[in-house]
Amino acid sequence: MTDINNRNIYQRINDVIAEKVYIKRGSAGQGTGVLYDEVISAMTDHLNKHGIVFNVEKCGDSRSRANGKGNYIYECDFSVHYINIDNPTDRFTTLVEAHAMDAGDKAPGKAITYATKISLLKVFQIETGVNDESREEIKEKSKVITPDQASQLAEYCFNTDGNGNPQWSTTGERFKKAFNVGTIQELLAVNFDAALDRCKKAAKK
Repeated sequence: MTDINNRNIYQRINDVIAEKVYIKRGSAGQGTGVLYDEVISAMTDHLNKHGIVFNVEKCGDSRSRANGKGNYIYECDFSVHYINIDNPTDRFTTLVEAHAMDAGDKAPGKAITYATKISLLKVFQIETGVNDESREEIKEKSKVITPDQASQLAEYCFNTDGNGNPQWSTTGERFKKAFNVGTIQELLAVNFDAALDRCKKAAKK
Protein backbone atom coordinates (compact mmCIF):
# COMPACT_ATOMS: atom_id res chain seq x y z
CA MET A 1 0.00 0.00 0.00
CA THR A 2 1.34 3.44 -0.90
CA ASP A 3 1.45 6.31 1.55
CA ILE A 4 -2.10 7.52 2.23
CA ASN A 5 -1.25 11.05 1.07
CA ASN A 6 -0.50 9.68 -2.40
CA ARG A 7 -3.67 7.60 -2.73
CA ASN A 8 -6.37 8.87 -5.08
CA ILE A 9 -10.04 8.99 -4.16
CA TYR A 10 -10.81 5.65 -5.81
CA GLN A 11 -8.05 3.93 -3.86
CA ARG A 12 -9.28 5.52 -0.64
CA ILE A 13 -12.85 4.42 -1.29
CA ASN A 14 -11.58 0.91 -2.01
CA ASP A 15 -9.65 0.95 1.28
CA VAL A 16 -12.87 1.72 3.15
CA ILE A 17 -14.73 -1.03 1.27
CA ALA A 18 -11.99 -3.48 2.29
CA GLU A 19 -12.83 -2.85 5.95
CA LYS A 20 -16.23 -4.52 5.36
CA VAL A 21 -18.48 -2.24 7.38
CA TYR A 22 -21.63 -3.94 8.64
CA ILE A 23 -24.73 -2.31 10.13
CA LYS A 24 -27.50 -4.28 11.79
CA ARG A 25 -30.97 -3.29 10.67
CA GLY A 26 -33.54 -2.04 13.13
CA SER A 27 -36.99 -0.54 13.03
CA ALA A 28 -37.26 2.16 10.39
CA GLY A 29 -40.62 3.59 9.39
CA GLN A 30 -43.05 0.79 8.60
CA GLY A 31 -40.38 -1.89 8.22
CA THR A 32 -36.73 -2.55 8.97
CA GLY A 33 -33.75 -0.61 7.74
CA VAL A 34 -30.83 1.52 8.85
CA LEU A 35 -31.07 5.12 9.96
CA TYR A 36 -28.97 8.00 8.68
CA ASP A 37 -27.41 8.52 12.13
CA GLU A 38 -26.42 4.84 12.27
CA VAL A 39 -24.69 5.06 8.90
CA ILE A 40 -22.85 8.25 9.84
CA SER A 41 -21.78 6.75 13.17
CA ALA A 42 -20.49 3.61 11.47
CA MET A 43 -18.63 5.48 8.72
CA THR A 44 -17.09 8.54 10.40
CA ASP A 45 -13.95 6.83 11.73
CA HIS A 46 -13.35 5.02 8.43
CA LEU A 47 -13.70 8.22 6.40
CA ASN A 48 -11.37 10.10 8.75
CA LYS A 49 -8.83 7.27 8.69
CA HIS A 50 -8.63 7.26 4.90
CA GLY A 51 -8.86 11.02 4.38
CA ILE A 52 -12.26 11.30 2.77
CA VAL A 53 -14.85 14.03 3.30
CA PHE A 54 -18.17 14.39 1.51
CA ASN A 55 -20.70 17.09 0.79
CA VAL A 56 -24.15 17.09 -0.76
CA GLU A 57 -25.27 19.41 -3.53
CA LYS A 58 -28.73 19.96 -4.97
CA CYS A 59 -28.72 19.08 -8.64
CA GLY A 60 -31.34 20.62 -10.89
CA ASP A 61 -34.84 21.74 -9.95
CA SER A 62 -36.89 20.06 -7.26
CA ARG A 63 -40.36 18.67 -7.91
CA SER A 64 -43.36 18.55 -5.64
CA ARG A 65 -46.70 16.78 -5.94
CA ALA A 66 -49.64 16.26 -3.59
CA ASN A 67 -50.93 12.86 -2.61
CA GLY A 68 -54.49 11.89 -1.74
CA LYS A 69 -54.01 12.66 1.96
CA GLY A 70 -52.98 16.26 1.46
CA ASN A 71 -49.28 15.69 2.04
CA TYR A 72 -46.68 16.76 -0.45
CA ILE A 73 -44.10 14.44 -1.96
CA TYR A 74 -40.87 16.31 -2.54
CA GLU A 75 -38.52 15.01 -5.23
CA CYS A 76 -35.04 16.18 -6.07
CA ASP A 77 -31.70 14.97 -7.44
CA PHE A 78 -28.62 15.34 -5.28
CA SER A 79 -24.93 15.05 -6.08
CA VAL A 80 -22.94 13.49 -3.25
CA HIS A 81 -19.24 14.32 -3.65
CA TYR A 82 -16.50 12.21 -2.00
CA ILE A 83 -13.38 14.34 -1.75
CA ASN A 84 -9.71 13.49 -1.20
CA ILE A 85 -8.70 15.80 1.67
CA ASP A 86 -5.09 15.88 0.43
CA ASN A 87 -6.18 16.92 -3.06
CA PRO A 88 -9.66 18.49 -3.06
CA THR A 89 -9.84 18.47 -6.86
CA ASP A 90 -9.68 14.66 -6.71
CA ARG A 91 -13.24 13.57 -6.08
CA PHE A 92 -15.87 10.96 -6.91
CA THR A 93 -19.52 11.95 -7.35
CA THR A 94 -22.75 9.99 -7.20
CA LEU A 95 -26.15 11.23 -8.33
CA VAL A 96 -29.12 10.15 -6.21
CA GLU A 97 -32.81 10.83 -6.81
CA ALA A 98 -34.56 11.26 -3.46
CA HIS A 99 -38.20 11.44 -2.44
CA ALA A 100 -39.64 12.61 0.88
CA MET A 101 -43.12 13.27 2.20
CA ASP A 102 -44.06 15.75 4.91
CA ALA A 103 -47.10 17.83 5.77
CA GLY A 104 -44.87 20.71 6.89
CA ASP A 105 -41.56 22.04 5.66
CA LYS A 106 -39.27 19.12 6.51
CA ALA A 107 -39.44 17.22 3.23
CA PRO A 108 -36.34 18.85 1.61
CA GLY A 109 -34.22 18.00 4.64
CA LYS A 110 -35.55 14.45 4.67
CA ALA A 111 -34.69 14.08 1.00
CA ILE A 112 -31.11 15.26 1.53
CA THR A 113 -30.74 12.85 4.44
CA TYR A 114 -32.07 9.95 2.36
CA ALA A 115 -29.81 10.75 -0.61
CA THR A 116 -26.74 10.92 1.61
CA LYS A 117 -27.54 7.65 3.39
CA ILE A 118 -28.22 5.75 0.17
CA SER A 119 -25.05 7.06 -1.44
CA LEU A 120 -22.90 6.02 1.52
CA LEU A 121 -24.44 2.56 1.61
CA LYS A 122 -23.91 1.99 -2.12
CA VAL A 123 -20.51 3.61 -2.63
CA PHE A 124 -18.89 1.83 0.31
CA GLN A 125 -20.81 -1.42 -0.28
CA ILE A 126 -22.03 -1.53 3.31
CA GLU A 127 -23.76 -4.75 4.23
CA THR A 128 -26.92 -4.48 6.31
CA GLY A 129 -28.73 -7.39 7.90
CA VAL A 130 -30.98 -8.54 10.72
CA ASN A 131 -28.27 -10.56 12.52
CA ASP A 132 -25.69 -9.35 15.00
CA GLU A 133 -22.97 -10.60 12.65
CA SER A 134 -22.45 -9.96 8.97
CA ARG A 135 -22.56 -12.73 6.42
CA GLU A 136 -18.80 -12.35 6.04
CA GLU A 137 -18.28 -12.92 9.77
CA ILE A 138 -20.60 -15.92 9.74
CA LYS A 139 -18.78 -17.33 6.72
CA GLU A 140 -15.42 -16.79 8.43
CA LYS A 141 -16.56 -18.64 11.53
CA SER A 142 -17.72 -21.62 9.46
CA LYS A 143 -14.30 -22.22 7.84
CA VAL A 144 -12.51 -25.44 8.78
CA ILE A 145 -8.79 -25.81 9.40
CA THR A 146 -6.24 -26.12 6.61
CA PRO A 147 -4.39 -29.37 5.77
CA ASP A 148 -1.25 -27.95 7.40
CA GLN A 149 -3.14 -27.21 10.62
CA ALA A 150 -4.65 -30.70 10.54
CA SER A 151 -1.14 -32.16 10.27
CA GLN A 152 -0.02 -30.18 13.34
CA LEU A 153 -2.87 -31.61 15.40
CA ALA A 154 -2.36 -35.13 14.03
CA GLU A 155 1.08 -35.25 15.70
CA TYR A 156 -0.70 -35.24 19.06
CA CYS A 157 -3.96 -36.98 18.19
CA PHE A 158 -2.66 -40.20 16.62
CA ASN A 159 -0.41 -43.10 17.55
CA THR A 160 0.44 -46.13 15.42
CA ASP A 161 -0.40 -49.72 16.23
CA GLY A 162 1.92 -52.68 15.86
CA ASN A 163 1.31 -52.77 12.11
CA GLY A 164 2.03 -49.08 11.64
CA ASN A 165 -1.60 -48.09 11.23
CA PRO A 166 -2.72 -44.77 12.78
CA GLN A 167 -5.14 -44.84 15.69
CA TRP A 168 -6.55 -42.20 17.98
CA SER A 169 -4.38 -41.44 20.99
CA THR A 170 -5.77 -40.60 24.41
CA THR A 171 -5.15 -36.94 23.58
CA GLY A 172 -6.99 -37.41 20.28
CA GLU A 173 -10.00 -38.98 21.94
CA ARG A 174 -10.18 -36.04 24.35
CA PHE A 175 -9.78 -33.63 21.44
CA LYS A 176 -12.77 -35.18 19.61
CA LYS A 177 -14.94 -34.97 22.70
CA ALA A 178 -13.88 -31.41 23.61
CA PHE A 179 -14.59 -29.99 20.14
CA ASN A 180 -17.41 -32.36 19.14
CA VAL A 181 -15.79 -33.56 15.91
CA GLY A 182 -15.40 -36.96 14.30
CA THR A 183 -12.25 -36.11 12.36
CA ILE A 184 -9.50 -33.53 12.75
CA GLN A 185 -10.50 -31.97 9.41
CA GLU A 186 -13.93 -31.03 10.81
CA LEU A 187 -12.44 -28.62 13.34
CA LEU A 188 -13.44 -25.01 12.78
CA ALA A 189 -10.54 -22.68 12.03
CA VAL A 190 -11.55 -20.34 14.85
CA ASN A 191 -10.91 -23.19 17.32
CA PHE A 192 -7.49 -24.19 15.98
CA ASP A 193 -5.33 -22.25 18.42
CA ALA A 194 -7.31 -23.50 21.43
CA ALA A 195 -7.20 -27.08 20.14
CA LEU A 196 -3.46 -27.04 19.49
CA ASP A 197 -2.77 -25.50 22.89
CA ARG A 198 -4.93 -28.17 24.52
CA CYS A 199 -3.10 -30.97 22.73
CA LYS A 200 0.33 -29.59 23.62
CA LYS A 201 -0.58 -29.34 27.29
CA ALA A 202 -1.97 -32.89 27.27
CA ALA A 203 1.26 -34.20 25.71
CA LYS A 204 3.33 -32.73 28.56
CA LYS A 205 1.39 -34.58 31.24
